[in-house]
Amino acid sequence: MELNIPDTRQAELAARLSDGHQIVAADAAHEYRVSVDTIRRDILALEASGKAQRVRGGAIPVAPPAAPLHTRLAEGAPVNPGMIKAAVREIGNAQTLLLDGGSTVLGFVENLPAQDRRMVITPSPWVAIACQNNGIAVFLLGGTLRPQGGIATGENALDRVAGVSADIAVLGACGLDREFGLSSDDHDEAQMKRAMHNAAARTIVVTESTKIGRRARHHTLALAEIDAIVSDAAPDAASTLRLTTTRLVLNT
Repeated sequence: MELNIPDTRQAELAARLSDGHQIVAADAAHEYRVSVDTIRRDILALEASGKAQRVRGGAIPVAPPAAPLHTRLAEGAPVNPGMIKAAVREIGNAQTLLLDGGSTVLGFVENLPAQDRRMVITPSPWVAIACQNNGIAVFLLGGTLRPQGGIATGENALDRVAGVSADIAVLGACGLDREFGLSSDDHDEAQMKRAMHNAAARTIVVTESTKIGRRARHHTLALAEIDAIVSDAAPDAASTLRLTTTRLVLNT
């Protein structure tokens, strides 16, 4: 294999990333007998094609995008019931909730008790219907419906979020990494999640252990901007994320 040819070398590096391996620029340069600057250019090319995420000293794999929400719901993948109960306890008696979309948040709202004067504001039609089924007042934000998380996005939806105030925003995660923070598969969904965070007094992320340590394509929030993370991860998740100001609520 002729590794002095950029396309060949980049294909080899991309294969390593797809297998879940990190690229250390100095090590790759030594192995391929090229300069570190050459490897950095390779990493830039891989990042531009969505195959790598640059980090200091090299690159890490990009988490593959999740299937569209309607596909995941049809497959009936279970959500950890203990994690959902922990998330319900975490929001307590909060009256106004901004709820994201996705299968995990949908599992949360399906178990959310109705309370007098409680209202849910959401860009997700699935979450809105679940609220009505539970007798919870709901305000549905309109916009362009994105398939991955099944939420409304775009200028109209962002304008609506900017005009509300909530006690707590409950967000799902495509990735949660100590340096990259909360990340999303879809750029427009990332913007909506950030807008929901900005409109709420507190932000809680509810996520499965499989999302911790992963990076989706689009940075959404820094870990320090999140008030609490509710997960079914093992106790060592706290050290993995190196949390400082964010509380980690575990239910395994």
